[in-house]
Amino acid sequence: MTESDMINISPHLRTLSVLGDIEFPPWQCLAELIDNAFDDFLAAGAIDTGVRPTVTITLPTAAANLRNAEVRVTDNGRGMDLQTLSMAIRAGWTGNDRHGALGLFGMGFNIATARLGRKTRIMTTQAGDPDWIVVDLDLPALARVGQHMVPARREPKADIAEHGTTVLISDLKREHFDAIARPASQNKIREKLGDVYSYLLLERDFLITVNGRKVQPRRHCVWDEKRFVTRNGVEISAIQKINHPLPSKAACLECGHWNDPDAKVCEDCESTRLEPRERRIHGWLGIQRYAHISDYGIDFLRNGRKILQKDKRIFLWDDPDGIAEPAPEYPIDTKNPEGRIVGEIHCDHVAPNYQKNAFEYDSHDWRTVIRTIRGDGPLRPKIGKALGYPDNNSKLALLYAGFRRNDPGLNYLIPGDGRTALRTHPLEWAKRFHSGDAEYQSDEIWYQAAWQHDNPVQPEPDEAADDEILPGMGIDDDTDDSQTPGTGSTPSSGATPQPETLDQRLQRYRDHAEVVRDLTGRYEAPDLGHLELTAWAVRGQELLDRHDQPTPLFVQMSRAPRAEAFIDANHKLFSEFGVDMRDQVLVEVAEFLRVRKGTVNLPLSGVLSDLKARSNSTRVTPAGIADEAEALLARVREGMAAAVAASPSDYWKLLTDGERAAAERTFAAESGAASWDEAKNNGDFLLFTPANTLIRMIENSPSAFLDGNVFDRRYATLTDEGARTLVVSRLVGLIGDLALLEEHRPKTLDLDELNRARISCRLLGRELISVE
Repeated sequence: MTESDMINISPHLRTLSVLGDIEFPPWQCLAELIDNAFDDFLAAGAIDTGVRPTVTITLPTAAANLRNAEVRVTDNGRGMDLQTLSMAIRAGWTGNDRHGALGLFGMGFNIATARLGRKTRIMTTQAGDPDWIVVDLDLPALARVGQHMVPARREPKADIAEHGTTVLISDLKREHFDAIARPASQNKIREKLGDVYSYLLLERDFLITVNGRKVQPRRHCVWDEKRFVTRNGVEISAIQKINHPLPSKAACLECGHWNDPDAKVCEDCESTRLEPRERRIHGWLGIQRYAHISDYGIDFLRNGRKILQKDKRIFLWDDPDGIAEPAPEYPIDTKNPEGRIVGEIHCDHVAPNYQKNAFEYDSHDWRTVIRTIRGDGPLRPKIGKALGYPDNNSKLALLYAGFRRNDPGLNYLIPGDGRTALRTHPLEWAKRFHSGDAEYQSDEIWYQAAWQHDNPVQPEPDEAADDEILPGMGIDDDTDDSQTPGTGSTPSSGATPQPETLDQRLQRYRDHAEVVRDLTGRYEAPDLGHLELTAWAVRGQELLDRHDQPTPLFVQMSRAPRAEAFIDANHKLFSEFGVDMRDQVLVEVAEFLRVRKGTVNLPLSGVLSDLKARSNSTRVTPAGIADEAEALLARVREGMAAAVAASPSDYWKLLTDGERAAAERTFAAESGAASWDEAKNNGDFLLFTPANTLIRMIENSPSAFLDGNVFDRRYATLTDEGARTLVVSRLVGLIGDLALLEEHRPKTLDLDELNRARISCRLLGRELISVE
């Protein structure tokens, strides 16, 4: 063995051992080794080898023996020669360009391998080389003898065309062996790697496998860019693209410092290894198809790897004077702080820390990224105006203006059931999106559910009911009575009618139905299993169950565990007797589960209670209804404040001294940096007034708030004073019901009072116009 086959792994060997004590979770250790492989794939660029760039990870299984367990990471990259390998494993050195590689600091390899185990073997070869270059690192043994030089031996390879690198880690540490050997832990590692490297896996077609299973890239479940909302006459797409070029600079390839474009020597480290580079901030921001308390935020990427995931710093307003604490601006408009804004922002020019889980937040480069994405001022326009900032026209501010609230319906692209926003269904649909279910890849199901909130499935008024011979069939006196109810076609003269099969009948129902999205989904009850239900609202067809018996609805098993519920949407059970079809579907599902299991002795009411607890059904509790009342009254105040902005002083005069004092106290507690005098001058004082004040203002100036200004109810076109009085009385009566709940939040109310309050919330919601 020659001296040239010896590798110097300085600095001190004890330093290498200490690197293993740096906190890196197992997935991050593997990511460091993946980075080195991906750097090689990226550097190869347009070289087409005909082989998909692949990293293969083999972890020990739960049945493995710690003594013999190994972690193996293999790539099919170009491989290394001896000199490159020598520099690659020397702690603190990096041959990588500081601005074009993932493996940035030259210590990731050492940290990752020392963290997982005590012994490491590196094998690498290039296409055309006859041998593998093999280096064994036994850090504890080398530290004991103080040896800095390790041998690199060569082993012949079977195929001279073979190329790539393998890192084999053995003598694993007990705590990490236990963490990576469990199947659940390996699944989490796959999920994490699929998230961190999703861009490279999707856009560059790189492949990672862990124990033979492909790592699936995690894609964002967002609304299509063709979906939009309208605010102040401007259409705001659910996806906003960002492409912001920055001035070119000279990058120091030694220390990473950005220099003036014509610099010859780095002003930071005096290196002459400078290279002109173009820089830009690019990516997209968008709206997720579901709201979540934590699963939202912006991903920030460097060279394709996510450094920050679901980061929410972008939603903080940070006072540039540094006086006030950063104030959250999103999500703050909902009782539950659930967000939907997500995105992917590439900032390859910004340096991360050595763990690659943060950027240098005080750097000029990072602050430029933040200003580019969210603008210079607050997202909240009124706060920005109060602080003297111009209009915020950033992409984030645009999305904020369009989607800051989570009100159900198309106005905010939130699925609902006609009464409230759906919570569990969109999350379940998102799981199916991520699992690859073809039906849930587009946003159509979410869109239908948002549309159905605005156009709920309910009995239609039947103006021809008195003339119908067979109610529900759509047949009147002029109908050709040769059509036989329950058949799918009109037989020709002399032909013998063919009985309609059950499958044909069910298909006929589907052809005359729409899917009820809020009723479609998974139903389960303890000890009774589960059901995947599709609910159909059928119109113009009399429903017959499988026994040919007329019925308002029935559940039919298709292929276990799938079933279908067919609902006669115009049946008198719903249109005349007022039975809630959603409650009745739960009753039928409960009975179906009970009979299917053969446990008819189990109380039906108990099964129904279990299903209710797991469904989207609104809980009729004082606290829940009070929360809904507060949210609705906030929308009323917002609309009325805009309506009085033209002459706010006239409406300010209507407040009593007590109401003015109460409004100012609420303003002081909730308004942040805004000015009370300005709120009085622009009408925003209404946002802080007691609900009873709203009633008096509507009674005093109904024309200012009705006729589509705040409420949709017609007023000006009515000429009869009695009719006008009735319209106003009806509206203020609803607001009065909600005012009681908001101001007093009673802990106990009887069921009738709760139902009245719930209905008042529903009716007032219908009266409000869609706020742009």
